[in-house]
Amino acid sequence: MKRGYKLLITLVSFGFLASCSSPTSSAAASSVVSSAAISSEASSLISSLSISSQEPDYDEYTGYKMADDPSENYGIDTTISNENSTVNYEIFVRSFYDTDGNGIGDLNGVKAKLPYLKSMGFKTLWLMPIFPSPTYHGYDVTDYYRINSAFGSMDDFESLVNEAKNYNIDIMLDMVLNHCSTKSDYFKQSKEDYLKEKQGLVVENSKADWINWKDDSATNYEASFAGGMADFNLDSEGVRAEFENICKFWIEKGVKGFRLDAVLYYYNNTSKNVAFLNWLEDTCHKYDENFYMVGECWTSDAVLNSYANSKCDSFFRFGNSLNGEYNPINLLKERTKSSLYAEYIEKNEKIAKSNRSTFYSSYFLSNHDEDRPSKSLDGDKYKAALSLNYLMPGTPYMYYGEEIAMKGQRKTAPDDYSDVKRRLPMIWSSSSKTGQCNFPESGREDLDTTVQVTQGVEDLEKDPFSYLNHAKKVINIRNKYSKLFKEGVFTSMVSSLKTEERPLMAYKIANGEDYLIVVHNFSSKNAEVTSPGSEIVESINTNHKIPSLKDGKLRIGACSTVIMR
Repeated sequence: MKRGYKLLITLVSFGFLASCSSPTSSAAASSVVSSAAISSEASSLISSLSISSQEPDYDEYTGYKMADDPSENYGIDTTISNENSTVNYEIFVRSFYDTDGNGIGDLNGVKAKLPYLKSMGFKTLWLMPIFPSPTYHGYDVTDYYRINSAFGSMDDFESLVNEAKNYNIDIMLDMVLNHCSTKSDYFKQSKEDYLKEKQGLVVENSKADWINWKDDSATNYEASFAGGMADFNLDSEGVRAEFENICKFWIEKGVKGFRLDAVLYYYNNTSKNVAFLNWLEDTCHKYDENFYMVGECWTSDAVLNSYANSKCDSFFRFGNSLNGEYNPINLLKERTKSSLYAEYIEKNEKIAKSNRSTFYSSYFLSNHDEDRPSKSLDGDKYKAALSLNYLMPGTPYMYYGEEIAMKGQRKTAPDDYSDVKRRLPMIWSSSSKTGQCNFPESGREDLDTTVQVTQGVEDLEKDPFSYLNHAKKVINIRNKYSKLFKEGVFTSMVSSLKTEERPLMAYKIANGEDYLIVVHNFSSKNAEVTSPGSEIVESINTNHKIPSLKDGKLRIGACSTVIMR
């Protein structure tokens, strides 16, 4: 460790610098401390310090044992693999990793990064739409049986699926069943058949009812999102038969799950949506009884909980994402009381579980439709958000680049409402451009104004206290208790801390007799609270201070997490 880092840690330990963020060694080496900001007492103490080759392991001022050794802070239990992990990773293939030098991410790029993705502890890769489409984002599909040629071939896809098995990784596809592209054969044939039938002609194997037409001239049709996306008529027997063929096709290719786009808009009616989801789940289970589905149902948690009555395995919890009513930003910035936050989670988890005991919430910080967390959080607060999200019950998701705090947000300028800047190229290295992708929307490079991070995966892997290694540590702990975190019932224990400090949160995850207690200190200050447990089993020492338990009191460092029994 560099001397500049030692000196800064020493200053923090004497309480003269108050910051939640633990600097990396490179940042600390360049730090400058103003002598005007240091009291005379501090100056005399500093002048008496001698920088030895031995790292101090105890902070005499605060009484905390220091964890400056990476193995104490972010040591990974290498006996824990991703085999039984329930943590998932969302990838926008176009922006992930390019292997053929054309600036477009491809399926071979995903395959090339399987070792990295396994090392992070991910089990399932959710690939945003990889089907042919006229748009960069791919949510208006023209052919559900082919691979977008920009991303590779069907052989490339099959190779990815097969290779992923060697890394205990499953592939999940983004399945868009609410609508199709108006450039698809489905739309064109439906329009043609519809007009013929309006003329009194008999059409064999007609697809006239595949699209929700709104007038006799087939000029107007239902389109929930955009003119180029025509809504399917989900009551059509032909549509359902085609959907079954599509599901069977991809399941036989080795796909293990679907992320279902726009579930809320299937019928714009909860009971009908639930019925369709049940049909879809039953259909897929005919070909793979363990097939998994997670639904995008962007609505209030009160409405979402009713979808737990469906057979769909999981739904995303938008209410706790960065744009949600109970978002981590307000919690971490101490605008929302941790007791209210925990009670909100408990309420929704118990309602959903009462509707179906095998329902799993999918928590996430952000996704391709939301600004990235780095817009609002940085330093140890960012790390604390990672700790919170990946120690929640159910099946959490990480959006690619979150582990390196990538930047990306939609602007509010009149000419810039595109989500493209939320889907920017992954950064792999500060020194090499190998695999680097271009701005994802061709012809709109004028939108490419984001000031992006310079350090990528390769850089942060080498920094023991980086965002990436923090995320890796949290996921490693979760994977150690994977079944419990997935299936356990969430119960708030904030009141047991017996503190009025808002940024401290405790909760129990229990499954029968098995349980864990998670304590988060989201504050910029170290804390001492009444312990909700009797034993510390894991800790994430974000600010390098090792927690302690004595005489019923738990001492926990700023922005750090303790797991207890």
